[in-house]
Amino acid sequence: MHKILVAFDGSEPSKRALQYVIDLFRDSARPLEIHVLNAQYGPVIYGDYFTSRMVEDVNEGLLTQANSVLDEAAILLSAAGVAHETHAALGNVAEQVNEAVKQLGCDTVVMGTRGLGSFGGLLLGSVANRVIHEVSVPVVLVK
Repeated sequence: MHKILVAFDGSEPSKRALQYVIDLFRDSARPLEIHVLNAQYGPVIYGDYFTSRMVEDVNEGLLTQANSVLDEAAILLSAAGVAHETHAALGNVAEQVNEAVKQLGCDTVVMGTRGLGSFGGLLLGSVANRVIHEVSVPVVLVK
């Protein structure tokens, strides 16, 4: 079984990446197991003015947002008849993708890229670039 992790943030490039996986699912002779991940950066807290309850509330809000984004992916996959699982996470996106790859046993990551070009990517860095360097499996970037 081929296990694919789709990093999905709801952007147009990530929707194209999801469509790529849907097309792959239709055309593949091999069974595919699809996992969709949305990782939200957790809050950065400075100072002593935040209670643990405030941090929990922020984290709950971020997970709600992640699940909302994942619902959109789930609708598209279900409409195409693609079985899948969704996963929400908090933290650095590249690190969370790497953790999901390890925990789920995925052998490929598929994700969209914003297409900033080499100069923009050099200046800004990119999540896709960090994922490529973080994970030990092939990464398919969809523009």
